[in-house]
Amino acid sequence: MPAWRINNISSTPYLNLFDVIGQDGQGHFILHAGLAANSGAQQARNIPVIDMGPPLPSNRPMPANVVGTTYLTVDEQQKIKTFVDRHKSEHLALQKVQLNRTTIGQAYCVMPHATPLKEADGRYTRMRFSCAGFVLEAYKFAHIQIVNENYIPAIDLVKIQQAYPAFSKRLNNNAIRVSLGLSGNGPWPVMLCGYLFHALNRSPQQIRQTSYVAHSGHEVF
Repeated sequence: MPAWRINNISSTPYLNLFDVIGQDGQGHFILHAGLAANSGAQQARNIPVIDMGPPLPSNRPMPANVVGTTYLTVDEQQKIKTFVDRHKSEHLALQKVQLNRTTIGQAYCVMPHATPLKEADGRYTRMRFSCAGFVLEAYKFAHIQIVNENYIPAIDLVKIQQAYPAFSKRLNNNAIRVSLGLSGNGPWPVMLCGYLFHALNRSPQQIRQTSYVAHSGHEVF
């Protein structure tokens, strides 16, 4: 299948360049996603990825609990590389910045999954992404619309905190939520990593022909 679960973290699965890699949370809730930085057989517990940590890229390997592939063509891989290089250069200045509760919104967003950061005078600075959003937009740049962005299940704060366990307590702070795009009291249509793998669990032809409509519960894969 184009998307599968790696049951043995000590295994060495064969990965294609820019395959989508997912990391488990509790109960197979997919917490994080990134792009495989290399092709070939790799140690599942230590996969080099290109991801929105933040920052972008986080420059740290991640365990691969799930993998999704579309068997990208050389042209599609080149388009994704162009996308990655462009946004890596935008985020270069943040590599030495300690991202905290007051600065996280300079690099990261939760909703929408991708949104530009602009200076006070309106000048574009960089594109902010969620981790799922970075993957989604990279594939979109290669003309592969993985998930239908018009039909995203609305979720409450409790589920968002489940998706961001390391940031859970901070999300109780309204100012931090607003900096990440979560205005009001919710629920919010948030792009979750699990949706990517349900979308990729189809044939390469289906993936390219029809974007996937996510449903409640698809945060688990």
